[in-house]
Amino acid sequence: MRIIRVFTTKSGDSAVEVREVPMSPSERPASETFGCSSIFFRETPEGHVQGFHNAPRRQLIFLTSGILEIETSQGRRFVCRPGDLIFAEDMQGKGHITRSLRDTRGFVHVAMPEDFDVSRWPLVEA
Repeated sequence: MRIIRVFTTKSGDSAVEVREVPMSPSERPASETFGCSSIFFRETPEGHVQGFHNAPRRQLIFLTSGILEIETSQGRRFVCRPGDLIFAEDMQGKGHITRSLRDTRGFVHVAMPEDFDVSRWPLVEA
C-alpha cells in the first residue's frame, strides 16, 4: 500500500515522495496501529484550484472520489486517484497547490500526532 507524503524540505520548498506502508507478513497483511485525534470529511468540486497553501495540521488524507493533482513549490506535479493515501505535513514553507481535475473530490482527513512518522518507511519514488 502506497502513501504520498507532502513535506517541506530544508530550503522551505514543498516536495512529494511516495512511500510504502510497512505491513506484517501474513495471509492478511496489516500495518501497526496508530492513534489519531480527530477526523472530518470534505468535498471539493471539479475545477477547484487552491493556490499555494500549507497543510493546517499533520494530516492523513484518504481520497475517496475524484482526481486530485498536487503541485510542489518547484513545479513537480503528482496525480492522486480514489483510494490513494496522502500524508500532508508541509505546515511551513512555500506550500503546495491542489487542483480538482475530474469529478467532485471526496476526502477523509485524519489529524495525526507528532510521533506519526512515515519518513522511515520504504521509499518507492522520490
